[in-house]
Amino acid sequence: MDIHHRLSRSQRLAEMNQLRPVNRNSDGKQAGEITLVDVATGKPFPVARAGSISWTSAARGWRGIMVEAHRHEPQEMPAHYLDAHGLMICASRGPIIFGWKENGRWRDRVMNPGEFHLITRGDISAPRWPQAFDVVTLALDPGFVADVVKDGLPAERVEFAPQRAVFDATIARYIEAFRCELATDSPNGLLYVDSLAIGFTLNLLSKFAVAKPRIPLPRGKLNSFQLRSVVDFIQSHLDENLSLVALAEQANVSQFHFARQFCATVGLTPHQFVLRQRVQKSLNLMKIGKLPLAQIAIESGFHDQPHFTHAFRKVVGTTPARYSVGR
Repeated sequence: MDIHHRLSRSQRLAEMNQLRPVNRNSDGKQAGEITLVDVATGKPFPVARAGSISWTSAARGWRGIMVEAHRHEPQEMPAHYLDAHGLMICASRGPIIFGWKENGRWRDRVMNPGEFHLITRGDISAPRWPQAFDVVTLALDPGFVADVVKDGLPAERVEFAPQRAVFDATIARYIEAFRCELATDSPNGLLYVDSLAIGFTLNLLSKFAVAKPRIPLPRGKLNSFQLRSVVDFIQSHLDENLSLVALAEQANVSQFHFARQFCATVGLTPHQFVLRQRVQKSLNLMKIGKLPLAQIAIESGFHDQPHFTHAFRKVVGTTPARYSVGR
């Protein structure tokens, strides 16, 4: 398993109720990790200035996607491009004016909360806005998108039709899920984020891809050997930050196919199944009665106690503390 997807038990204890560190400049201000490339100079620059970041996935080890929330001050940006597929969604409370150059002329449009702009990798953009506004920016790795398609297309052949000030309820729900994963004290981990990223990518491809690449529909179920290999791996690595990639490798199928086939086989998503296995392990540890609940949470693979409590209540119907007292 990728070492970046693993945390020791002592590290997990130390990180309880804390967000992982992010890059900061010499003044201690948080700096963005999503970068644009200036067309005139060829030099990269951050999409978000230091000090404007609210939260970022930069230090979370997410695969294929980067998500940041920040505040844009009024400005006119130089012509630039993103070396990834990019989506920017308005997170302000009210509408803002957003303009961009098209064929040498400025076009201005009202952008309402929840509406987004979508650009494909390498598209040149030169936007401006006369007022400050809040935004969530996502950068999708082209190689990751091509892996999801699995249609024999190289990464540079997968393109999205540019979108300006468009609203999509499904995309809004995915953005909120990413936000909750980063902004709360109860992160669900890489397995959950992998599933989110794949679903988000599939939604974009089905609605906005230029060539509408053929997206394979996984069929069938895992055979008994594949399922046993996956379950054994999960149970022996419950205290680690499991990823969809690691589980799919045990079944020797792509992560896209694995997620669908696993659900068809056991009736639960990989993330739901792992949560249930972790709750079961916590129940076993509680029966022994030698560890405090905080330690049981870590030993069972939960990032922190709020995450443990939420999952435990969902599966068992009560909190760990009440269950422990009632035994």
